[in-house]
Amino acid sequence: MITGYFLGGQETNFIKAWHRVDKLWVKTLVYSWIILICALIFHFVVFNKRDLLYAFFPVIFDEYWFITSYIVLILLTPILNIAIRKFDRKNLLILIGILIVFADIVPFIKNDGTPNAPLGNIFSVGAMLSPYLIGAFIHRYEFKLKMWQACAVTLFGAVLEYISLIVLKHGIMKLDMAEFTFGLLPLITAVGIFCIFLSVPSFHSRAINWIASGVLASYLITEHPLFRIYFWQKLLHVSQFQTPFWKFVLMGIVIAVVTVFVCSLVDRVYVKIKNVMEKKVRQLRKQ
Repeated sequence: MITGYFLGGQETNFIKAWHRVDKLWVKTLVYSWIILICALIFHFVVFNKRDLLYAFFPVIFDEYWFITSYIVLILLTPILNIAIRKFDRKNLLILIGILIVFADIVPFIKNDGTPNAPLGNIFSVGAMLSPYLIGAFIHRYEFKLKMWQACAVTLFGAVLEYISLIVLKHGIMKLDMAEFTFGLLPLITAVGIFCIFLSVPSFHSRAINWIASGVLASYLITEHPLFRIYFWQKLLHVSQFQTPFWKFVLMGIVIAVVTVFVCSLVDRVYVKIKNVMEKKVRQLRKQ
């Protein structure tokens, strides 16, 4: 949604689109390769040849579904942005509605781990299309909500998400409890949160920017298929914090904060090394 807000109205091409994601692609490769090497050395997971191939080509083989889908989304922006500029308000809303139905509602209901919906399952680029267009719509038509309205939308979406969590926890419709974080309801919440921050005066915080820069590293480290199970189940033993509910919430916050902080430190090391290497390459080119 943030990407759509800032990028949706721009004229672009596939070369520019590629340059917007090439650094992300490289960073994903580096983190995936490092974790792969650690897995080979420390044997914290058992994996086969397919896992090795996926870890070596993480973007191509969708090892991180969000990264792959986001890169594909950016590569599609030259086409998406044409539609955003050419469509009027009514037709753009109709397009957003169609995408919400077939990319956010149908996959959520039909999800069984396979791309059995028109635009793929909930872990695909299809799930990113409607947020991108919504962000672009908000920017193009200067759509804003008052603070109380944005808070009401956020609360409404969050309450519906919580209710869906209870429903899924009891196995209604045989859906996975984890699915409540995807689909229409989180999209409603996201729109509300987005509108809240649009109503807040602009500000700059080095601390927030420092932490935000490490969020990607947190995802790349903790969600790597070769490290995910070991990290959450064997290293942190998160299953012991499932009950009572207050313990689940408290430990969830603590683990999230500590994880982002540690991964941010790791990412600072990565940035330092990358900058040194890029400087060396520039010096060699001049020679």
